[in-house]
Amino acid sequence: MDSVVDILLVLHVLSGVVALGAAVFATSSRKGALFHRRVGSVFFWAMLGVGVTAIPVTFVRPNPFLLFIALFSFYMAFAGYRRGRKRHTDTAIDVVGAWLMVVIALVMIGYGAFMIVSGNPLGWALASFGGLGATFGVEDVLRSRRSDPHFEKVKVHVARMLGGTIATITAVLVQQVTPLVDSSLGQVALWLGPTIVLTPMIFFWNWRITVTKKYRLLPAR
Repeated sequence: MDSVVDILLVLHVLSGVVALGAAVFATSSRKGALFHRRVGSVFFWAMLGVGVTAIPVTFVRPNPFLLFIALFSFYMAFAGYRRGRKRHTDTAIDVVGAWLMVVIALVMIGYGAFMIVSGNPLGWALASFGGLGATFGVEDVLRSRRSDPHFEKVKVHVARMLGGTIATITAVLVQQVTPLVDSSLGQVALWLGPTIVLTPMIFFWNWRITVTKKYRLLPAR
């Protein structure tokens, strides 16, 4: 059993590394280009690998935080990938996925609060992601009831893909960097750092899409 878990952990880490690499290339490439679509597909499948490998590992070696983050990350990648398609129209799978995200997010908030009360500062990060998950999930349910123009779908695509990237970076920091930080305040700053730094990027990018109807984060030179 231990050897199987070790293999799953290796696959989990490799999937996360591939996902982060794909996110960097997708963010810096032109939206709609063949290269962008291909690295976007790589990101989605890598995030699926992150989620699939996390579930059995966390049952053998219980780690609710990483399980919830993996589920959150996968939904973000799923929702972003689906809405990145030019002819995408929400179907039942999108609505069911969004409602599942809302339910999982509420559990994340509750469990995060329990962790905080129990003296585990990691609960702040989990509750924060729960809040984001609930917000995105409800927004996706509401969007499924109307027909948005393509640029609005692209805004959702950007927000969800970057949301999954933020969660993946946070999981890496929790696993690899946290043991090196002694201060509880420093650990909280570390865990919330990716969200604090990259969330404004999501808002700026969405604002730019709304104003210019162009999909690059920055103007092409």
